Amino acid sequence: MKFFSFSSATALLLFLTGEFIQAQMLPGLAGGRVAKGAEREAALEPWLTLGNLENTGEGAFIPGTWKGVGSARSITIPGKATFIAESGHNWSLLYGLRLEIKLSKDQIFHGEVVLHTPRREAKSSYRTTAPVSTRAKFSLIGSGRPESIDLPFAAFDKFYPYGETFHQIEKIEIGGSFANGSTGRLAVPRVDVIAAPVLKLFSETRSRAGGENADINYQLKVMNCSNRSQSVTLAHHPYSKHVMNASITPKQITLKPGETKSAAITVNVTDRVPPGGRERQKIVALANGQLGGEIEFITARKLSHPYLVHTPERWQAVRDKINNYQWAKRAAQRYLDHETTDSRPGSRWPYAVAWQISRDRKYAEQAKQGVRFDVGGKDLIQACEIYDMIADSGVFSKGDHIRIDREIRERMHRIDLSGVANLELQEARCGFTLALTAQDFAWFEHFLYATDGVYDNIANGIMPDGWWYEGSVNYNVWVSRYICKMALAAEPFGVNMIDHYFTPGYSKEFRRLTDDVETRKREFGGKPFQKFGKHPVPRLTLDQLWDSFIDHLSHDGQIYAANDGGEWSLTSDEGFEIAYMMWRKPAFAALVKRRGEDGRSLLYGVPELPEHTPEIGTRSAWSDGIGFITLRSQTSDRHPSEQIEMSLKYGTHGAYHGHFDRTNFNSMRRYDRSFYSSGHGLWYSYASFMYGMFVQSSVNHNMVVVDGRNQESVESRRLMFHSGPRMQAAAVETDARWSYPPYLGLQMKRANRKEGESAILPGRDRLAAEDVYMPAARGADGREPEVADIGDWTERILQRRMAIVTDHYIVLADYLEGEKEHTFDNFLQIRGFQGIQGDGVKTLRHTEQMDTNPRLATQLITNCQWWSKDGTSRTRFRTIYDNKSHLNWRTLKGKEGDLYADIYAAWPKQAEIMVGAAPEVRHRAGWTKFTIEIDGKMVAEDEFSPWILGRKDIDLQIPENAQTLTLKTRNEDRRKGGGFILSKGDCLFWGGGKLELATGQKLPFSELQREGKLTLNGIRTGVHGRPENSPIRPGEDYHGGPVVIAGKPFQETLPAQPKGDGEVRINLRNLNAKRLTVALGADYPQGQVTKYQRHSYSTRTTGKSTYFLTVIEPFEEKDASMIQTVEARSESELKVVLKDGTKHSISIRELADAKKPTVTFRELKAGKVVAEENSWTSDGAPLAR
Repeated sequence: MKFFSFSSATALLLFLTGEFIQAQMLPGLAGGRVAKGAEREAALEPWLTLGNLENTGEGAFIPGTWKGVGSARSITIPGKATFIAESGHNWSLLYGLRLEIKLSKDQIFHGEVVLHTPRREAKSSYRTTAPVSTRAKFSLIGSGRPESIDLPFAAFDKFYPYGETFHQIEKIEIGGSFANGSTGRLAVPRVDVIAAPVLKLFSETRSRAGGENADINYQLKVMNCSNRSQSVTLAHHPYSKHVMNASITPKQITLKPGETKSAAITVNVTDRVPPGGRERQKIVALANGQLGGEIEFITARKLSHPYLVHTPERWQAVRDKINNYQWAKRAAQRYLDHETTDSRPGSRWPYAVAWQISRDRKYAEQAKQGVRFDVGGKDLIQACEIYDMIADSGVFSKGDHIRIDREIRERMHRIDLSGVANLELQEARCGFTLALTAQDFAWFEHFLYATDGVYDNIANGIMPDGWWYEGSVNYNVWVSRYICKMALAAEPFGVNMIDHYFTPGYSKEFRRLTDDVETRKREFGGKPFQKFGKHPVPRLTLDQLWDSFIDHLSHDGQIYAANDGGEWSLTSDEGFEIAYMMWRKPAFAALVKRRGEDGRSLLYGVPELPEHTPEIGTRSAWSDGIGFITLRSQTSDRHPSEQIEMSLKYGTHGAYHGHFDRTNFNSMRRYDRSFYSSGHGLWYSYASFMYGMFVQSSVNHNMVVVDGRNQESVESRRLMFHSGPRMQAAAVETDARWSYPPYLGLQMKRANRKEGESAILPGRDRLAAEDVYMPAARGADGREPEVADIGDWTERILQRRMAIVTDHYIVLADYLEGEKEHTFDNFLQIRGFQGIQGDGVKTLRHTEQMDTNPRLATQLITNCQWWSKDGTSRTRFRTIYDNKSHLNWRTLKGKEGDLYADIYAAWPKQAEIMVGAAPEVRHRAGWTKFTIEIDGKMVAEDEFSPWILGRKDIDLQIPENAQTLTLKTRNEDRRKGGGFILSKGDCLFWGGGKLELATGQKLPFSELQREGKLTLNGIRTGVHGRPENSPIRPGEDYHGGPVVIAGKPFQETLPAQPKGDGEVRINLRNLNAKRLTVALGADYPQGQVTKYQRHSYSTRTTGKSTYFLTVIEPFEEKDASMIQTVEARSESELKVVLKDGTKHSISIRELADAKKPTVTFRELKAGKVVAEENSWTSDGAPLAR
């Protein structure tokens, strides 16, 4: 902090924030959008006064109103003054505040300045809607004369690492107290926002590269931010023994207050610096004999292209591969055969590779069209890479190169570093790549080191175990590739990210959000936006990104889905090719070998791989940072594909991509078929309300759910882990409250907003945009909750789960304990219900929905059948893997065939079992309007958008002597906006239609149709895939499956899908009909999909606490199960008898009480114990990362 005084009085300024000194080490502004010193003159004013002091309407001031300011612009102390601007202002490019203060001589004042952002109307990315406040404190000893105090924004507590706060300041509070406790008035005649204390030195271009002996020219701007004229002397102060010196013209300038002048800086590039090398030129400005400001230029010797994807040496290695290896020759031919008419960079990128491997200019000419910078994301990166690859081809003129350099520099100014997440890292990579392409190292260092830049993403995004914190496998892979490709691009310039030790970010926090986590959870649908887990060592390395996968991969390179990510094959991805090229780890080579020759990466594949590589996908392991446990049976003489593999989830939530599923039985795999993908076998889209309300909900996972609610995401932990020859076991724990899922999903910003409209799309409007129906919830005040509201919390409920994997089956042992009575549902998400049997199993009831509460996700589980049991029940499921089982890329993965599962609900003995249809993505009906007319007079009408839910139950009295009854339907697709994957289809039906006659007889619609009394006009009657002469039958949908409307099966149905305007006309003559009853809605699911339909399975009980014991046996053939019986002798003792007579005894101890529960497994044959294993023995040494 610096002073500028009107007199020679002594002033003392003390910072009370401990972050300022540390912050000085960062080259870029925190969250800044512009590299420090690279601002543009049009974006800067030397100062902006808070309020129009002279009321002239002229000059640089911020319009607004002062409150709490008395005569002579003084503040009552203790007390404060407040300035409220007419709108928010971006001060991120400015230095700080200048306060003009007058104090009595030797009087000490302790001051505080608080800056406030306005409340946002809508969240954007990871930005809170709540207002954010940031404060700085100072102390001043008075001189009796007016003094100016320059308080830098870097002294405020949310500048590092929350610089984005300063992009929108609306309110400023100034207050404090006198040290002696006295009262009085403090004169503050003027407050300015200043660009610098004395001089602001800046240059739109701070870095360039040139060839040997080239002169690099910069234009330096010097702005006088003080209120007096300054005589300025400019000088180059070399760092140590530098070889590139800067000449300055002119070296002396005179500036009036607020004036800006230019100076030319010229740096000669010497041959002492190699291509890619660079030096810094520090320009110091003395103003009236005192340090007024400084700026740094970075001048480089130009490195010839290419270098972003590969250097010339590495490109030659690629060409050598093509000449020496047939697989490389075939891979190269695919680039040479590439054809497209699309001009987007991603489509033109293969042509640039073709130029490098063939040196045939025709490919460079084709690639040239992709060099455009009006794109973003991956396309922008690839535009840079295309230019880099073909820059040496001769297709660009000198003018082209100048234009491209100009466009790149312009584009860098529009890169916004805004967070730590996969897309935010991609944005940082865009800036990083643009800067390297232009060889502008000022911008390069900005994108590398600034808050939310590349290093910040690495430090705060990578967990201690190497996992990317979002925990979605596909994003983990993308991020790992992004980072590695950046490391390869930086290496030619002497930046070694490949072997670098990165300092981790130790905080739970990684974004600018409100400090109150409770408020944060309510804003973001329950999400805490925190990282869990601690770093055991003070470093991170990039190879950990790939190490993290190894022990969780299946033997064939497949890895289970988690959070928002789908299951992923690491052998179909080039990631491990890159990783092996960079680090040569044998485990990485093992994954590369599984790709096969025709799967090898031409650009990154190391041609010769080691003969011996470690086995993959055979061990059990845990990763405490991200919170994944993988257990694999260790049966001897069994191929890895026949082993039972499962995963358990317990760690970091994953921010936007996190699901509410600590203790989730996340996945199961056997016979190369991934049985469970938990919440990921059911995927809508980020745009859909279902994303927040169901996809991420606890109900959509394999876990015990309390009252149908969402489990709070809190720091959870692994209690134990055991890996032995007979048994794999692990236990995890969470202690969480439970809320409703976010009502109608997460908030969605209104597109094409008009004046007077809210920024957030209201719930009903959002449903209309998606063109679906949902019932409305009402609070005690009769109002519908706001979108994303999560309601109240339960008390904290202790939840523990132990998973045990044996040679033939899995055991899940659960314990939950609360203070109040609750309903506990032990959910499994599974396809192909076959039937249920067991001790005391009785049919209880059928319900159309699992729950009718419009706040709960369980309302979307429909067509539910309930049973009671008194003992052990066995429910069988059959999951089919074929070309009809994949709804989208996030659903089932596996080798063609079947995988059966028998689910034994062993404890509690008395419980209810439910099997219902999970809301998979099928078709919706779209907006539907119906009218009912009697003899041409409308007697009923309504409109809605039915899909899984939404049914109109109609009950009408028919007047005497009525002649004609007409049921009309009109149907449209009113979906608005992109991102919704729920498509419209033929699924409208009238269900249960019948006429009640005066005699009491009830005539169903099908009988009226047979008698010629009912005709269809403008209604679709054909079944997809069937001849026209075989029309739809009662009880049959448009795909030949059963008709279920809003969870209610109908045998008596009539098609209602109109071709424009459709009608059902009923001749009432001679019928004496008195009453019409019928339902209208959408059939779900459509077609003969019962054998493919995903079901939600639940074992239900109630109480303050509960235990569950569940046994899951996966097997391949219908008659191949190994289990004969399962019996729970208590909540902790399990007896399993196999069909060959072998008996297993499993004893679980202290699951409810101890910090480390234990399990004992015994195997008996002919009454003798032949094997015994305890989790507390040395056999269970953990394998961890």
